[in-house]
Amino acid sequence: MEETSLPEKTGISRRKMLGFLGVQVVAGTLATAAIAAPKNFKPEHYNRGITPDQLPGTRAWLVSDPTTCVGCRTCEIVCSLGHDDACQPSLARIHTIYDPQHTLAKLAVMPDVCRQCNMADCYLACEYDALILDPKTGARIIDPAKCEGCGECFAACPYDMIIENEERGIFSKCDLCGGDPQCVKYCPADALKFIELG
Repeated sequence: MEETSLPEKTGISRRKMLGFLGVQVVAGTLATAAIAAPKNFKPEHYNRGITPDQLPGTRAWLVSDPTTCVGCRTCEIVCSLGHDDACQPSLARIHTIYDPQHTLAKLAVMPDVCRQCNMADCYLACEYDALILDPKTGARIIDPAKCEGCGECFAACPYDMIIENEERGIFSKCDLCGGDPQCVKYCPADALKFIELG
């Protein structure tokens, strides 16, 4: 009898996905996160001694289509499961925001993603060098081992895309899942796209 090997595990485990599907029903009924006004970044937050024009550009990012988002929050749940091993949308690096005027969205909700800014204020604000550049995607990511929980990156982000993990005492942000974003993979409405420069 010929031996066969099981395929190597990738992405989210079956157990996590089943848990996710159970929570999906509940998540669909939850109120979407309210949109917060962008913070004003102050020049004195530039602690690294480099200027934005010296920062390498990103090579990949997420884009969202507010006309197709249905507000199911699958992206938030998959993100928190993949990064924090918890079904906790407040820890997600992507947000489903409420748009009551329907200014951009077909419904009253739309996904909000990290812009992976070329002139990344969060990166420049960190005096502990906890924000690093992913060599593959160019994403600005937070190294949890270096994060001191000071919140300078949080204060610097004009789009409110830095997440505080109060339990761990650190901050986090979208890391593009190393080039394989789970939110894009599992979005049932195909409202998210992963863009890479050639």
